[in-house]
Amino acid sequence: MHDTIPLTAVILTKNEESQVARAIASLRFCRRVVVLDSGSTDGTRRVAEAAGAEFVVNVPDPPFRISEQRNWALDHLGIDTPWVLYLDADEVVPEALARRLARLAAEPDSGLDAYELTPRYLFWGTWLRRTQGYPNWHPRLVRHGRARFAGGVWEHFVDGIRVGRIEEPYDHYANAKGLRDWLDRHYRYASWDADRIIEMLDTGSVAALGTTRKKGLRRLAARFWPLRPLARFLHMYVLRLGFLEGWKSLNFCLLYFCYELMTVNLIVEKRRQRDGRDL
Repeated sequence: MHDTIPLTAVILTKNEESQVARAIASLRFCRRVVVLDSGSTDGTRRVAEAAGAEFVVNVPDPPFRISEQRNWALDHLGIDTPWVLYLDADEVVPEALARRLARLAAEPDSGLDAYELTPRYLFWGTWLRRTQGYPNWHPRLVRHGRARFAGGVWEHFVDGIRVGRIEEPYDHYANAKGLRDWLDRHYRYASWDADRIIEMLDTGSVAALGTTRKKGLRRLAARFWPLRPLARFLHMYVLRLGFLEGWKSLNFCLLYFCYELMTVNLIVEKRRQRDGRDL
């Protein structure tokens, strides 16, 4: 593909100098590519601009919520294309998906306001198709002016809009920046999850979990929070047949066991600290 299509791509970043050029290169079919940064201290800006993207900075008040940053882009980037695609710095749009998006942009208004896309999770060079439950749908493409995001960390489209799905996957490099980055990122997720679960346990209201996709599963996981590590491992490695994908799947599932274990530990720690008890 050489011609651009009427689509704006937005890449959310923070300290992504090692990844962002690859993502930008996969979006050359888009009329406009914007890197929306939340306070990088590395060379993300230099790399992004050298790769041909616009670079915009918005540092929101903590805690960082993906849904709010995506909505900020819709409100403040002066978008003049009918469609807006969101991509992370560790993700890539392959040719098949680019062609599908080109066909979508050329179609008359289908009546749909947004689309969910599905990733291929690539870990150490292997597509963990079973382990990650492919297809696993994520809110990524919106018709400008007709869709917004909610949900905080676990973002989703707001209720009341018409949502379709695009079958052609994008590629997600699940461990692109190594173990230290993965642990830091999932510690933040675990802390956010722990706060929501504690509030639900204290108030008895599932509304404390916020609006989120996979609502039923997250409510069940919150109520039976001590079982999360084992349940997550069995779900990914056994029920999804992840064991058929070899030792890389086993390692990946153990990482998610550790993530859930962090959540359990943080729930205990935060409640003990609140009650003035020793850790």
